[in-house]
Amino acid sequence: MLANIYLNEFDQEMKGRGVNVIRYADDIVVVAKSKRAATRLLETCRKYLENKLRLQMNPQKSKVVSVVARKHFKFLGFALGKNGNGLYIRAHGQSLAKAKRKLKELTSRSQGRNVRQVMEKVKAYIRGWIGYFYVADMKRTLQSWSEWVRRRLRMYIWKQWKKPKTKVQNLKKLGIPEWQAHQWGNSRLGYWRVAGSPVLSRSITNEKLVQAGYYDFPAQYEHLRKLHLYG
Repeated sequence: MLANIYLNEFDQEMKGRGVNVIRYADDIVVVAKSKRAATRLLETCRKYLENKLRLQMNPQKSKVVSVVARKHFKFLGFALGKNGNGLYIRAHGQSLAKAKRKLKELTSRSQGRNVRQVMEKVKAYIRGWIGYFYVADMKRTLQSWSEWVRRRLRMYIWKQWKKPKTKVQNLKKLGIPEWQAHQWGNSRLGYWRVAGSPVLSRSITNEKLVQAGYYDFPAQYEHLRKLHLYG
């Protein structure tokens, strides 16, 4: 709020000069048609902010880049991409990496919580994250994340079963033939390997995960996108 009040004078000055500016709090993007014009406008903004408003421009964030530069342009966690259909909004790579690290932390198999509690925490986080980023084009990314999260949950459940005897019994209860349940229940393969096996996909199915509380976040993303595009 203070930034909006303090920088209102800057907004009016740029508007009077016919300069296209996008601003949120103290994050500012100045739009120009060429690199040369952008360099000139950046210097104009710097002089006005530092000489008129007595504000120091951040040299790390203040630079001339293309809005479709995959690594260098970022605004409020978003970036722009370009394909045959033109420009589109995407979540910046850093935003995606940060979210995936958080999902990995939330599904860590060393927590000791009930898997339903883990799913609830994942739901609370990813629902809020998608609520902010749903305007970005990331359908394939979220589908890939969903498969990855389900595998991590299967790994979590597999570890909670602990003893081979418990694993065998639970696999049998979930419809796995006795010989196969004994084979996998006594397997020495690591948690991640077993979590990706057909046996766990057939026993701890996607449907069973949903019944236990798994949040289908790609579906929620599609729902929000449709509301955004079609009202």
